[in-house]
Amino acid sequence: MASKYNWTGMYRPNMFTPDNERDQLVDVQILGSVRDDDIANDIIEEGIELKKETLCDVIKRYERTVAKRVLSGYAYSNDFVQMQPRITGVFESTSAQFDPAVHKCTVDMCAGTVLRSELSNVGVKILGEKDAGGAKISSVTDVETGDKDTLTVGEMVLIEGDKIKIQDEKDESQGVFFIDEKGVSRRADKRLALNKPSQIMVKVPSDVAEGAVSLVIKTKYTTGGAVLKAPRELKYNYKLTAKK
Repeated sequence: MASKYNWTGMYRPNMFTPDNERDQLVDVQILGSVRDDDIANDIIEEGIELKKETLCDVIKRYERTVAKRVLSGYAYSNDFVQMQPRITGVFESTSAQFDPAVHKCTVDMCAGTVLRSELSNVGVKILGEKDAGGAKISSVTDVETGDKDTLTVGEMVLIEGDKIKIQDEKDESQGVFFIDEKGVSRRADKRLALNKPSQIMVKVPSDVAEGAVSLVIKTKYTTGGAVLKAPRELKYNYKLTAKK
């Protein structure tokens, strides 16, 4: 059964679970912004005898009146939205006074009953990962063993993704970099065995330390024949394990 409404989303790494490097959050792709003028046009399309100017004036009067009530300390709710005044910040004792440097007046807002019930009619389609202009590293495979997310020091590794080609292998600001747990970065200075927009095959430098390693690609490559002025840095989202 087709959904009444449809959202599209894009993956992004979940920074709140450092113990799990693979789980993702999804950001809804916002189609645009609408204002009172757009809402008035939608209402007119449904059919109403009011002129647009009158309708916009009514909407703005409604908004000003609701804001005045909430700012005066009232809670407000209808089928669409609920608002509740709130003060944030810690008061160190029962005699402490409001301090604008520490405390803040704000308004909590959440969906009303009708809007909440309509959320069950939303269908969601995940389009992929958020990335820098479509450029990303999607997988790393140890050619020696065939294992994912591992490296054999001194052996070949296959890197797959999109727009990862090294534009100029002789440019030392570009290349494939292996960064150990101490932050020491080593560039693969041997000629790339494979250098395509979707695949790079390179030998892991022999002095890369065993243990957890981060992989970064720096490249000026982009599609359309243009060359980026400064290297784009692509970091693999997951830690690799280097071994000898």
